[in-house]
Amino acid sequence: MKKYLKILSYLIGIAIISLLYFLPDLFFPAGITYGFAIAVYTKVCSKNVAGCTAIYWCEIANITSFTVTANEISAVTPATGKKFLKAGGNIDTIKRIQEGVGTPGGANMSYKHRVEVTFTKPSTALNILLNAVADASPCGMYAIVTDGNGTSWLVGYNVTDGNKRPLRLVQDNMDSGFSPAEDANKHIVAIETVSGYVCLPFDATQNTAISGGTATYITYT
Repeated sequence: MKKYLKILSYLIGIAIISLLYFLPDLFFPAGITYGFAIAVYTKVCSKNVAGCTAIYWCEIANITSFTVTANEISAVTPATGKKFLKAGGNIDTIKRIQEGVGTPGGANMSYKHRVEVTFTKPSTALNILLNAVADASPCGMYAIVTDGNGTSWLVGYNVTDGNKRPLRLVQDNMDSGFSPAEDANKHIVAIETVSGYVCLPFDATQNTAISGGTATYITYT
């Protein structure tokens, strides 16, 4: 009897191993992949410039669609009569931040996307701008941020979520300072969102147009 039980246990073990090999979805949730798509990354030996040089933003209703080709923004289709608008922030105060946090086990990643910009000299015109940003915040905004290397990044959009996770106003601080010796009397503004994906860069053609002031979907002045 023990001999038959031993043989039966061997057969059951072989059957389970075979099912794991040929039909893994019977034991693991569907959608999980077992291979990695990591490719070779070759370091580029060129100058890297920190900081950002420009920011353009708009309400999500201003843009009808984005075209993504090979993980880059290759086209922008604005709504009729609508465009991104340049935000004339102070030099060396524009910052794009992307913070990724993984869950235990590495099954999920979330990314906090934040764009900061500082405007000096409070005024009526600046009040109008900041009130407009606050009004746009409930429905959300997109931003284009050009970094020190001349690459522009789209923030507040990803292919999976579309316009469901746009940027929203999370900070508008003004500090007058005490004396003329201080670097004060300015507004520090931040817009932010959280998604499961990294920001996408614009392709070479769009980067050239954005930096050159010829992008048809941006109002520069």
